[in-house]
Amino acid sequence: MRRAFNIVAAVIALASGAAVLQLKLTVQAKQDELNALARQIHDDRDALRVLEAEWAYLTSPASLQERSVRFLALMPPSADQIITDPRVIPFRPRGEFAEADPGVMLERKLLPKRPTGEGQPHGEETSGLDVISETVVGGGR
Repeated sequence: MRRAFNIVAAVIALASGAAVLQLKLTVQAKQDELNALARQIHDDRDALRVLEAEWAYLTSPASLQERSVRFLALMPPSADQIITDPRVIPFRPRGEFAEADPGVMLERKLLPKRPTGEGQPHGEETSGLDVISETVVGGGR
């Protein structure tokens, strides 16, 4: 009887040792997987910081101006090209308002319309007011 008890105890001890070894290997595999995920997250964050810095550089006004000059042949306007009175713009439609844009709100300053004489085309519908300036007063997304 005592011999059978020793054999059963030895089998139980071997089974327990195998279970502990299997548990240790599983934990090590999960730890390796966790370390790989942590490295991947770290690498992704580094790549994200590089992309954010590149985006900031590419969308900076100086960079955009440089590329517009290089690729589009667009030059910044000179001081004599800037007009203060929008009524001198040729073929500018009168009395039309821009569609509402929730991102940008335009403030319009209106003055009573002055008679223009011969330059006024016939049949043009106007609101009776001239838009003298439009400024962006708020918005942005």
